[in-house]
Amino acid sequence: MRADIASFWQRTRSELDRVPMNAEATPAPEQSAREYDTWRVVLDTFGGIKIRAWFSAPKDAAPGRRFPVIVSIPGYVGTRPIQSMLLNLGYAVLNLYPRAQGESIPEWDLDHGTKITYHLEDKERYYYRGCYMDLIRGVDFLMTRSEVDTERIAAWGRSQGGGLSLALAALDKRIKVSVAEEAFLSNFPVAAAGGGSPYTQLRDYLEQHPADRAAIMANLEYFDPMNLVDAIECPVLMNVGMKDVTVTYDTIAPTFANIKSIKGLLVYPDLAHDTCSDFNLQALNWLKRYVG
Repeated sequence: MRADIASFWQRTRSELDRVPMNAEATPAPEQSAREYDTWRVVLDTFGGIKIRAWFSAPKDAAPGRRFPVIVSIPGYVGTRPIQSMLLNLGYAVLNLYPRAQGESIPEWDLDHGTKITYHLEDKERYYYRGCYMDLIRGVDFLMTRSEVDTERIAAWGRSQGGGLSLALAALDKRIKVSVAEEAFLSNFPVAAAGGGSPYTQLRDYLEQHPADRAAIMANLEYFDPMNLVDAIECPVLMNVGMKDVTVTYDTIAPTFANIKSIKGLLVYPDLAHDTCSDFNLQALNWLKRYVG
């Protein structure tokens, strides 16, 4: 990771660490099932903002048993259902909703713009600075749970969630495996030029603010997973669909190339920007191998 980028994130992480977590975890029977219990979680995070999550863990564990856990990260629309399949396979799951997304919107929402354009002109206030820290705060929470094996924490997301999975693994060494489906947010210069929605929001903003373009693109270098992933130490599994007009191969390939740890990239010739059952099976094998 470039020295100035690493310094920026070290300083940002220090700011997060000064915010007490004040974790609240309330049983949520309406989100539970016969096989697992769920808690509604509220956390204080970067900038004093609150975020929400669902934390779920399998029932009927042997005394003292701790589960591997997956941080489940939403796409750009901000919603992601509780992954009952993972719970039934013996994983605990943290469905984390970063600021202004999904369950966390009642706590705080954007006052203008969109996530990808919010305070683009100022890297100190850019949306994804706080968003990345929200993910780390979620891992902080997992470290407090007796159900969790803190040496077996994984991250999994698709689209925006894939990009966030990469960013989290780059910025937090507690992540032991990252699954990044169709990773949005990667290679901003190429994505801004030709990526489909929601990259069109970025492209429109740049067209409306031509005098700020150089400064904006310089700011985005600090948030681009392509510039962060060389710090990842855990195994990473990625994919790309060759018919995907949002997350294109030329945004994924250079990001994948920069990863120095154990890695895999699955290329699907006929896949658009959509879920992929084969990749899900491969991802489950990846998780089983690296976090059990």
